[in-house]
Amino acid sequence: MTTGPSGFDPFWIFRAPLSGNVAQRITAPWFSPSLTVNYAGDAAVEDRVVTEVASYGKQLGSLTEIAIALARNQPLPVETLRRLEQASKDIEAIKKNVRPSAAEAARNALDRLERDDPDQYHKLLRERQDKKPS
Repeated sequence: MTTGPSGFDPFWIFRAPLSGNVAQRITAPWFSPSLTVNYAGDAAVEDRVVTEVASYGKQLGSLTEIAIALARNQPLPVETLRRLEQASKDIEAIKKNVRPSAAEAARNALDRLERDDPDQYHKLLRERQDKKPS
C-alpha cells in the first residue's frame, strides 16, 4: 500500500503493529547522544580505539577490576589483565598506523596554510629562511 503525496495512509488502521519498515535508523540526538571527549589525544586515534578495540567504559571497567584487586591484595584477574594487555598492543598499532611522521605533519600543515592563508604562508617561509645560518 502506498501513501499519497502528503504521506498520509488512509488505511493505517488496518495495519498490524510493526508491520511496516521497522529497520529504520533513529538518530535523534536526544535519544542517543553522541559525546566527543578529546582532552589531549588525537581524535582519529581515539575514534578507532573506541570502535575497534574497546569503548571507554570497557577500558575503564578493566582498569577498575585490576585496581580493586590490587587494593584488596587479591590476585589480578588473569582474563582482564590479558584483555588489557591486548588492548594496549592494539592501541599502539593504531597509533603507529594513524599518526603521520613529523615531516608529513609539517608538510600537511604548510599545505593547508598555503591554501587557506597564502600571505601568512609566505611570511612564515621568509621567517624560516632568515633564521638559517649562513
